[in-house]
Amino acid sequence: MRKTTYILLFLVLGLTITSCKKYLDVAPENATDSPAVFETQEGVLFALNGLYAQVQRQGYYGMQLAVLGDAATDNGKIPSDRENAGANADRMPYAYTLALNPQVTALEMWRDVYILINNINNIINNIDKATDLLPGVRKQVLGECLALRALAHFDLVKVFAQDYNFTAGHDHPGVPYITGSIPSDKPVRNTVKEVFDKAYADVNEAVALLENNNSINRRISDRRYFINYYSAVGVRAKMNFYTTNYPAALADANIIVAGPYSLPAYSLATYSITGLNFSPALITAWAGREILSTEAIFMLDVSDNDGVFADRSLIDIYTAYGGNAAHAISLGFLGLYDNNDIRRNWYKVEINDPLVFKYPGGFGLAEDDHNFPIMRLSEFILMKAECEVRVNTAEPAARTLVNQIIRRAHQGSTAYDITSSGPALIEAIIGERRKEMAFESNRLFDLKRLQRGFTRTDCRLSTVCTVAYPDKIYAWPIPQSEFNGNPNMVQNPGY
Repeated sequence: MRKTTYILLFLVLGLTITSCKKYLDVAPENATDSPAVFETQEGVLFALNGLYAQVQRQGYYGMQLAVLGDAATDNGKIPSDRENAGANADRMPYAYTLALNPQVTALEMWRDVYILINNINNIINNIDKATDLLPGVRKQVLGECLALRALAHFDLVKVFAQDYNFTAGHDHPGVPYITGSIPSDKPVRNTVKEVFDKAYADVNEAVALLENNNSINRRISDRRYFINYYSAVGVRAKMNFYTTNYPAALADANIIVAGPYSLPAYSLATYSITGLNFSPALITAWAGREILSTEAIFMLDVSDNDGVFADRSLIDIYTAYGGNAAHAISLGFLGLYDNNDIRRNWYKVEINDPLVFKYPGGFGLAEDDHNFPIMRLSEFILMKAECEVRVNTAEPAARTLVNQIIRRAHQGSTAYDITSSGPALIEAIIGERRKEMAFESNRLFDLKRLQRGFTRTDCRLSTVCTVAYPDKIYAWPIPQSEFNGNPNMVQNPGY
């Protein structure tokens, strides 16, 4: 069941909601036109598979979250021909300018993620209506839904709230954690601690339900496109890492690193791409749609014919195919890669600026065809490396781990191995994480986790070239529409 099924699900679920509507106030008829969809196992699985199409919506990993995690930091830059891309909000100029306001900033993310959460809740709260649902399938469905609900709230709180350790009691405002099928039209913001407590409860239950559970055959052959035991552990690992619970993050990273994944070798091939006046050399493991198949733990299967992009995708934002890119990369960031680092080929100078070619798509034939890795093995190898130092002072083990990533980037050469110790080793691992995980929506949240500001080395602005921690830009504004008739909603300071 691939893209055509996902598109049909949107017709069943009726997810078109006007821009003036409060997105937390979603009536049940807007979440499912017919309760009959939950009366059979087939219908439940149909609804479950549709959730993954919603994860790749424009406001979520399909574009907005994937972009802001880098554009809003020292990794990003506005291209010199930026005006040719247009300045509308759907191009996310605010992600770099940091001119954040409640009218347009991350509005689609708030909307799309809460729509996803509402549909997750409809499945959870109606699953027992299916009288033919097999016990193992029920566990699998609930496990996937609970892990996705935890991930969705985790991503929201990363964007719309300050970091977990911003206050000693973690009691600063987070986001509403919604578990009901009929959300209140006057939701309150849970504290950040409450959001994480609820998310941990969800993901812990998901891990228990999914362990040794292969009740849905499709989840075996295409496991990287669906939540499974390892990706549920990955959600928890990312939460533990973000909250700086490094012992727990290490335990989870150990599970994943010992799992059924491996690092594909990196090599180069030259491709002719329609729309380009040059034939770029691309890393083969990232070229085309089926990227990183052996390394992928949870990946979006994004297709040109999904019909869920509103004419925006990562390729449209980044690669441009002959100009018109909305976001480029900082020359200072590009300079972090040495000349023999094969990962420099993730970036190509087109017009005047280095652009992101990490997602080259269908080489001009279907330009929006690309996959997006929400979780891959490299992230957890680097997570384990950092935690080994912080928790166990196991420096040799940490160096071995991080040097796996470095040697792959240098096609087996040991000449660039990290040899440092102590705090310098931790900084080297953080620096390697920045390079390896670039433009996969990590940098902003690593800065928040580490409680650090940043400086843009080739900044094109008169302001926000340097951001010191703490700052209001680390908690983006709640959309203004959520305040309509809701006295319980509280805005973040500074907006």
